[in-house]
Amino acid sequence: MKTFWMAGSAAAAVATVLAAGFAAPAMAQEAPSAESSGGDIVVTARKREETLQSIPAAVAAVTQDALVKAGAQSLDDVVRMTPGVTFNSGNAGGLAAPAMRGITNITSTTFDNNVGVFLDGVYLSAKSNLDIDLFNLARVEVIKGPQSALYGNNAFAGAINYVLDRPADHLTGRIKASVGTDNMYEVAGKISAPITDSLRVMAVGTYSHFGGTIKNSQGANLGGWDYKISGSGMIDFDPGTGLTANLFYYHYQDKQDGGANYMFTNDCGGAISPVVLPNRGGSDQRYACGTLKAPDEVNVDPGSFSKRKTNLVIGRMGYDFGPVALRYTGSYAKYDTYALQDQHLNSYGGTLTTAQRRFTQPYVGPVREWSNELRLESYGNKVLDWAVGGYWYDRKANQSVKVGYGYDQLTPSLNLVNIENATMKSVFGLASFKITPTLSIEAQGRWTWEDKDGTYTNLLTNAVLSPSQDFSYGTYRVTGNWEWSGDKMLYAVVASGTKSGGFNNTAVVSEQSYGPEKNTSFEIGSKNSFLNGRVTINVAAYYIDWNDVQISVPSAISGQTNPVTNAGSATVKGFEFSTALRPAPDWEVSFGYNYNDSTWDDGTVDYSSSRNCLTAAACGLTASGTGIDVSGFAIPRISKHQIAAASTYTIPLATSELYLHGDMSFRSEQSNSSIGIQNLPAQTFVNARIGWKKDGYELSIFAKNLFDKRYIISSITEPEFYPSTTFTTGFLGNGRVLGATFEAAF
Repeated sequence: MKTFWMAGSAAAAVATVLAAGFAAPAMAQEAPSAESSGGDIVVTARKREETLQSIPAAVAAVTQDALVKAGAQSLDDVVRMTPGVTFNSGNAGGLAAPAMRGITNITSTTFDNNVGVFLDGVYLSAKSNLDIDLFNLARVEVIKGPQSALYGNNAFAGAINYVLDRPADHLTGRIKASVGTDNMYEVAGKISAPITDSLRVMAVGTYSHFGGTIKNSQGANLGGWDYKISGSGMIDFDPGTGLTANLFYYHYQDKQDGGANYMFTNDCGGAISPVVLPNRGGSDQRYACGTLKAPDEVNVDPGSFSKRKTNLVIGRMGYDFGPVALRYTGSYAKYDTYALQDQHLNSYGGTLTTAQRRFTQPYVGPVREWSNELRLESYGNKVLDWAVGGYWYDRKANQSVKVGYGYDQLTPSLNLVNIENATMKSVFGLASFKITPTLSIEAQGRWTWEDKDGTYTNLLTNAVLSPSQDFSYGTYRVTGNWEWSGDKMLYAVVASGTKSGGFNNTAVVSEQSYGPEKNTSFEIGSKNSFLNGRVTINVAAYYIDWNDVQISVPSAISGQTNPVTNAGSATVKGFEFSTALRPAPDWEVSFGYNYNDSTWDDGTVDYSSSRNCLTAAACGLTASGTGIDVSGFAIPRISKHQIAAASTYTIPLATSELYLHGDMSFRSEQSNSSIGIQNLPAQTFVNARIGWKKDGYELSIFAKNLFDKRYIISSITEPEFYPSTTFTTGFLGNGRVLGATFEAAF
């Protein structure tokens, strides 16, 4: 609670400095925008154009202008602007997992996430390649609650959809250049032009470098990148005859510093017997208890690094027959991620030479995926809107991991090559019935068939496993909506979500696969506008029944890694509140708050903590067979309280304008595991920007992480196979960055 009030105090302090309260495009759901229609932002969250305030669902839209003012560079920055959503990354992005409304990946190593990430509605599967260059976008839409019926792939708790900018019907362009502390510099450019009356093109390119702010005792700072490069092109064809076509290509690649990782010293859980030191827990204890504090510096071999590469093509065609339209979307993507990461770190690494240090080399790639969707739809009717369609998706994923000494990874202790193939086919439909001009009900449904198979090869033992499994399931979403006034509505939703099953790398045939997770979500909400849109107030409350949770259990064979199975259940209760207002014509303010009570149901047992706790009693917990009873414990990596707030105040000058912007995000403490004895501390971030605009030119100075907070992005508890214990690795985030940006648009 003390931290919670400190967050509020920080917000108030910055508000005073900026002479402009707090709240902002952070909850851009309600914020006015240049992209708006009738004072409201137009989005495609339900795969048709609607204004945010007219959608009977909790949807946030972070516009390009909001992204710029907040200095957003990644998905992590975006979700900080949206209460109810967090993003845990680390390990070169290989553990990247968005969490939404109290639902997260319990087992972080599963291939699929609980929140689907999409680019213009096209699914992005590779965890390490979820970040898209934000300069290329019109906005980012965050759709909360199960979206499996509409979006399909793993939109179990919700969906995050990057929405691309489109070519204009006249010559336009934008350039951007930034410089900052810690060798930060970036350039970006975009140009859009009509070739003919019906053909338009757009090209975008970006480049950036950043030295990072995290001190490393082994060499240069970490947290940065040698380069991030992206390039894209779009062709848009619309002759005005009902036929439309669009082709988009995107390329991205980077080389980042080795992870700014830190291993925390074990201090609880009972003593290791026999005692083997040194071990990566750094003591004779089994686990690191309490709240993890970010260290002043890390100890990472400077040879650590990671590389990522994405190539993505999206093609669209449509024909509008008048009352009915036919839409097709097809895509192809190829992802590659390679990393070399020091695994000794802090006290365990000490002054060891590179040759004495153990390195892990995860390589995800190539991951190739194809998708096709055909949809027949009819919207804008007086009584009944509808859509039907089919979807096909195919993914071929190669993954490998090797652990050995030195950069060449000699004397490997682990050397695995995994190949996983997945094919998904589904049919879907929706019907929206307008009972009266102000009362409507919409039903969405989807039936999915999945075929999965894998080949798992251990290059040390030459053992080969070949699991396969088929899944089929249905999902739905039903929404009732009453517009009791022209700009005020009440809505209610009942929806289901499904996250795909997968495989375990185990020799026990009966343990080689696990099934999908499922949830049923109930939501009631209200959206309200006042004073001709100058004030909006939105509220929602939800209850989620989460079943067949994918968690680890003991293997039937001693010594096997604990396999994942569907053995848990949980309940989530929460509510959210957001408001946006214009106290004056030149002042935009907004505020958002989310509360989550996300806990394990009675009878849920955690079996993954036997390495953490010698006995349940050694950790002050209650045993249940060979596991630990976690009934009523908090779901890991979920904050009970989240706040996002910001303000932009514009000062008109004679021939130009000056703006002052500040934004703040807060998330309360998170438990790191189901047993609830290790936590990440609360986090408060403040960003600020002062800018000057004139005739399409803009010059601004900014501070990101204004108060230079040191923090841990996320952490993971990993097994130390000899001795049989664990060690906790934390992934650190960057401190304060100061800089200046110049932009010009024409």
